[in-house]
Amino acid sequence: MKLQVDREEFEEILKKAREATEKKSALPILTNFLISAEGDRVTVRATDLENYLTLSLKADVEEEGKVCVSSKTLSDIVRNLNSALVLLETEGEKLVVSGGRSRFKLPTVPTEDFPEFPEAQGNEEIIAGSKLLEGIDKTEYAIAKEETRIALQGMLLRGVDGKVHFVGSDGHRLALYEAEGEFSSELLIPRKSLKVLSKLLTGTEDVAVSKSEEGSFAVFKTEEWNLTVRLLEGEYPDYLAVIPSEFRAEVLIDREETKKALRRLGGLAEGGMFPVKITLSDNLMILEFTDPEFGEGREELDVDFMGENFEIGFNGKYLIEALDSFDSDKIWMKFTDPDSASLMEADDYEKDPYKCIIMPMRV
Repeated sequence: MKLQVDREEFEEILKKAREATEKKSALPILTNFLISAEGDRVTVRATDLENYLTLSLKADVEEEGKVCVSSKTLSDIVRNLNSALVLLETEGEKLVVSGGRSRFKLPTVPTEDFPEFPEAQGNEEIIAGSKLLEGIDKTEYAIAKEETRIALQGMLLRGVDGKVHFVGSDGHRLALYEAEGEFSSELLIPRKSLKVLSKLLTGTEDVAVSKSEEGSFAVFKTEEWNLTVRLLEGEYPDYLAVIPSEFRAEVLIDREETKKALRRLGGLAEGGMFPVKITLSDNLMILEFTDPEFGEGREELDVDFMGENFEIGFNGKYLIEALDSFDSDKIWMKFTDPDSASLMEADDYEKDPYKCIIMPMRV
């Protein structure tokens, strides 16, 4: 194998490919890239056996071939080379990496040891990369981070009545982003795969999405890359059934003002979690934090309020993370009773079709 490639472009695809490798693995081969030179392109493959990523880049290929090499070593060298071009060339069982006045010889491992990639192509549907990015950004924070029901360890992507639903939940809160569009499949995408996918997306491309016939894999594909994801198994909860529709109290809040007030109260607490008591009356919202060890805090905010006087408690961290995911300046908080889930949604839902359900806590 012998090829020459633009250093900055090569560095960029190596950086993206590393997201799909295992940094520490019982299978050392998973810490490697499979680099292939064919035609006028260089291709990089990486996998952790849950994500199978292929990226390609135009290159000046003098001699075709392939090599399996440490992902960290190659990425570090290419990133720090002081040259516009990178030359890759095999010498026996070594990969020679050259750029400018720098030259490195890297050990390789047999290419036949690199895992086979699954054949998982199905019927393709197109989703705008901007919608995928937005959906991941608005729901990822609510996905379960600890060992729990397997289905809650990923984001649900499905079509519902002319909308594409992106859903994340950990059982205590639920985030739902409803983008315009049609989508016939139902995919349960693991958290790590979402991270890999979001690093690949620029927001300007169209992405072809398909599900394998047996339902184990999903494929996300553009002209530059192909990501095959092993989907989570299990049935996702009926999230639409938990969204309340009748309310005793509704309040329209300023997103930034409320977020800053919550962060000031959170500054009194130790750790990320902190309880907040909310009291609503006469266009006034009072936020209170009380802890015998860390002190007390009280914030008063002017709001537009409809309904009866109301008190409820929440995990303040959950409120801040939900508010962070809105684009709108004004947010509705809607309450049924102090022991039931509450709804947060944008004042202009057509412009920002995102809502969050949060379970209360006793304070």
